[in-house]
Amino acid sequence: MVCRFFVKLIREINHLKWIQNELDKITAFPTVGNRIKYSKMKNNKGNVARLNCIHFGMKRFGGVLSETNRTKDGRYKYLEKLLYDYIEIYYPDLNYNQILVNKNNWFDIHKDKNNKQDICYLVGLGNYSGGGLNTHNDEKILTNTFDIRFKPLLFKNKTTYHSVNKWKGNRYSIITYLI
Repeated sequence: MVCRFFVKLIREINHLKWIQNELDKITAFPTVGNRIKYSKMKNNKGNVARLNCIHFGMKRFGGVLSETNRTKDGRYKYLEKLLYDYIEIYYPDLNYNQILVNKNNWFDIHKDKNNKQDICYLVGLGNYSGGGLNTHNDEKILTNTFDIRFKPLLFKNKTTYHSVNKWKGNRYSIITYLI
């Protein structure tokens, strides 16, 4: 039984490394603007007006649900397939319709209030140190820090305040949402 657990764990980590290799091939990571005040949008170099990210799956804008631009244009079709296959294999019961891939984005303490459910999948990939996920209580006091580098985490992102520690290197985060 223990042996099967470690075999599955090794396969999962290898699948994540495969995804990271595809992310590393992207020379000009897409950027998007955001409705959040710029003072809250940061990367590991400070405030930014645009975020480095790719959305796959569905989006909701003005109350209308539609495919994201990256899913429509198929620019990263192989990466998208790797992500969906990974979740289907290792987290088949996860309910989601959007995958967000961030590169070197940092956010202040927040809750993901637009998520329709209070659970998401999160993992960090890349060659970085630091960058742990912080959780905070309702008074925004730090309660825990999780190392998410190649260590997937399911957590309550809608009702739990969270933030990210500073890091060095290139840090990708993969997050699922039900929007």
